Amino acid sequence: MKHIGIDACKAGWVVWSWQQDEVQLEVVTELSQITEQLRDAHSLIDIPIGFSDTKTPDRLCDKAARKYLTKTRGASVFPVPCREAAYAESYPQACEINFELCGRKLSKQAWYILPKVREVDALLNFYPELYLRESHPEVVFATLNGAPLEHSKKSIEGQHQRLDLLARYLPQHIDKLKHQVATTQKSKVAPDDLIDAFALMLCALHSDLLSSFPENEDKDPQGRTREIVYWQP
Repeated sequence: MKHIGIDACKAGWVVWSWQQDEVQLEVVTELSQITEQLRDAHSLIDIPIGFSDTKTPDRLCDKAARKYLTKTRGASVFPVPCREAAYAESYPQACEINFELCGRKLSKQAWYILPKVREVDALLNFYPELYLRESHPEVVFATLNGAPLEHSKKSIEGQHQRLDLLARYLPQHIDKLKHQVATTQKSKVAPDDLIDAFALMLCALHSDLLSSFPENEDKDPQGRTREIVYWQP
């Protein structure tokens, strides 16, 4: 069984996988390139799965994660639009649809990531049997640390803090992560993308022990589970 952590990046997707205590990094342009790997793996991904809707205009998992992360890191969990807005043809149209159905417009951050959201949505439409669950690196690091991290993941201080936390749990592989952070072309993959995907891989290793926001199951109108999972050591 493989355990995989995935994060979006400029080049496509960062994919860290663990199998029999061997860790491997791949950078792929599309998730369809690793479909066979995902079939035989427990995988966590930092991308919204399941949309907001009229009855739940702000996903329960996002509200709970923001509350947990407090003002320190809560802003990193942005509101997810409804499905109709996610498939709109333009940003103004998406804002109009989401305002009509959910009472709010979209942030530009949400709009720019929607192609990735749609890619994952399509993947799960074709392969509903995949064990692919949504996680959020800031929630993961907060649980590893016992509190939300003080420094941004974009800062050198923040990256060192996150690497130190990961070294506690996968000390035999932390040098490989550090090497990739130092040598990977930043115009294609940012250091925080590498670190975040690695953290999700760590959580996937404990897939039988994961907790989630919210505690009770929540599904969108199409039956997609809305959750943010994490590992509490």
